[in-house]
Amino acid sequence: MMKDNNIKLMSGNEAIGRGAIEAGISIAVSYPGTPSTDILEYLARNFEGPAQWVLNEKIALETAIGVSYTGKRAICSMKHVGVNVAADPLMTAAYLGIKGGLVLVVADDPGAYSSQNEQDTRFFASFAKLPCLEPSDAQEAKDLMLAAFELSEKMELPVILRTVTRVSHALSPVSVGEVRNQNALSLEKNPAKMLAVPSNVVRCHKALNKKQEELKVWARTSGLNKTAKNGQKKCIISCGIAFTYAKEFGKDYALLKIAAYPFDEKLIEDFVTGMDEVWVVEEGYPVIENIARKFSQNVKGKITGELSPEGELGPDALAKHLASGSKQNPAPASSDLPIRPPVMCPGCPHREFYKALKEAGPSFTAGDIGCYTLGAAPPLSAMDTCLCMGASISKAAGISSQGVKRVAAVLGDSTFLHSGIPALISAVYNNANILVVIMDNDSTAMTGHQPTPLTGITAKGEQGGKVSLEEICRACGVKSVEVVNSYEIAKNTELLKQKLESEGVNVVISRSPCVLLVGKKKK
Repeated sequence: MMKDNNIKLMSGNEAIGRGAIEAGISIAVSYPGTPSTDILEYLARNFEGPAQWVLNEKIALETAIGVSYTGKRAICSMKHVGVNVAADPLMTAAYLGIKGGLVLVVADDPGAYSSQNEQDTRFFASFAKLPCLEPSDAQEAKDLMLAAFELSEKMELPVILRTVTRVSHALSPVSVGEVRNQNALSLEKNPAKMLAVPSNVVRCHKALNKKQEELKVWARTSGLNKTAKNGQKKCIISCGIAFTYAKEFGKDYALLKIAAYPFDEKLIEDFVTGMDEVWVVEEGYPVIENIARKFSQNVKGKITGELSPEGELGPDALAKHLASGSKQNPAPASSDLPIRPPVMCPGCPHREFYKALKEAGPSFTAGDIGCYTLGAAPPLSAMDTCLCMGASISKAAGISSQGVKRVAAVLGDSTFLHSGIPALISAVYNNANILVVIMDNDSTAMTGHQPTPLTGITAKGEQGGKVSLEEICRACGVKSVEVVNSYEIAKNTELLKQKLESEGVNVVISRSPCVLLVGKKKK
């Protein structure tokens, strides 16, 4: 039992939230998505200021940028695929710069445990020419948040903090510190740094390029990139959570930990020179490995196949290859566990509505991201394609434009608000002949029942504004909008058959609350 009251057992995501509070933030914004969701949930419980769920990641980042312009600090959190949505403001914010500290926390998902791809946010940081910090445990997650806000204001740039699933969700002791006062309000008009117009862009780009060398100096002097070398002729370079795995071999292998990007590549060159064996361990793409291969022919990792370039490496990645069995170099922790894919909950309204949809017999069903995606699996097999948030309507419209009849699009209420509305307007505008099914279960259920504007409840559990799905759809120009009870299978089957045969865009809203949410409300 821990005696020090300043030491708390926290997950990486909770530590990130705590770090943001200690850094003196004035707002926290996010769109829910595993593995990042509980960052804002922690802040909603523990931060006295605004903590907001917003409709999508683009809006979240734009909101944070607006707060930064007032001189105050903001945290914006999302999962890795959310950066695709937020890329538009992110790229240009790097040019224009910011005022108050702005940290974009991105949770990557190696192994795609709850995601549609395994992209590596470090590439986005490099693409945008922004600094990126990468913690290896919860304590570092908190500490690097403080460093990130200081760096953001020093360089007048957004800073990305990249975490991964195991850092975000693993628990470890965290030393809790004092809370810094929030920055004073200081909103000033500055067209030269706030207007992304041609007359400013090239000058701002030049300034951003000049900052790259300053960022490398900061990385070198920050002490975040650390070397442990004691005459060994073999070495391991690791990043983030992989450093925790590499430490198991620290007696026989020299260690280099990378936690701050961009950095001077001479750091890698000096470390690998003279080494007979160089292992590079990093979750995600071989970012550091590609650099190491410039300076050594003895590099082992993902590119040459010693480590898998797909999926999560996990804690046993090196134990499978290096000497094992001793206390210093342990054998793999466990054998492979049986696969347990997620399934729809018993009594799920989506399951019952899918039975009606299947009976109605659409020629093709374009799906989307959410609980209902699980309907793609047997025995329902009710979905034929799934790409990204909001793509169901767009893909259905594209398929129907080629003369395919009885095409359906299926998406959830939160997904519709996230990015389905523009697609619906486009389908109406271009005279698509499709059935759009919006599955309204009264929450963003897949990520833990976060409220939406349809519930009128904010992230802090307070009353907020409330909108109507039916009114939104009619405002988009849809003439036929029907609301049904998800459990009335026979009635829904007949309605869906009729709407699949109808011209134009037809919307059916399947409305029944998530069964787990009903249980929570009863309690």
